[in-house]
Amino acid sequence: MAGDTIRIETGGKTCSGRSTGRRSLCLLFLLVTSCAAGSQGVRAHDWYPPWCCSDKDCRALSDEKGETVSELPDGWHLWDGRIARRGTAKPSPDKRFHLCEEVTTRAIICFFAPPGSS
Repeated sequence: MAGDTIRIETGGKTCSGRSTGRRSLCLLFLLVTSCAAGSQGVRAHDWYPPWCCSDKDCRALSDEKGETVSELPDGWHLWDGRIARRGTAKPSPDKRFHLCEEVTTRAIICFFAPPGSS
């Protein structure tokens, strides 16, 4: 391995080298960028209440995917006909709509609405 060249590409950045010291730096670079990328997934769910989400049932809704929400007097009407009733919605900390749903029945567990949308 003394004469081998190491080349690591991650996140659009490249690290390469032939010397032992440079290879060590490249491996450290890979470890750090992998850990940073992995921790972003944890932050995506860390604000949901545990009783709403088991780290997989909640997500932000996406207008680009057609996941639209209309506010009416009885609550928030979702793109697929479900209704999140007024009084059951919780405030969203990031000003986006979020939905926690049971995987098989798609029953609404929790619904988060941006402040001012009630």
